[in-house]
Amino acid sequence: MQVQAVTKNFRMSAQKMREVVRQVQGLPAEEALAILQHVPRKSARVVAKTLRSAIANAENNHGLRASNLVVARAAAEIGRAHV
Repeated sequence: MQVQAVTKNFRMSAQKMREVVRQVQGLPAEEALAILQHVPRKSARVVAKTLRSAIANAENNHGLRASNLVVARAAAEIGRAHV
């Protein structure tokens, strides 16, 4: 099952966001959050917030556990960031 969260209208270039997004792609969700806490970039805070939203969606809407979740796809596109 796929769960997603989207952040829209964040004023930062997609290139700066992609540098952070590439670091968490394919990792377990909890490990990705731990990594994002130590990345000293503004975009890391936004990606972490979006990832926390996706985890909350999975837990509350689909009854999944955070420990079982993996960041299958993370993208930063012009106008929005997907996790």
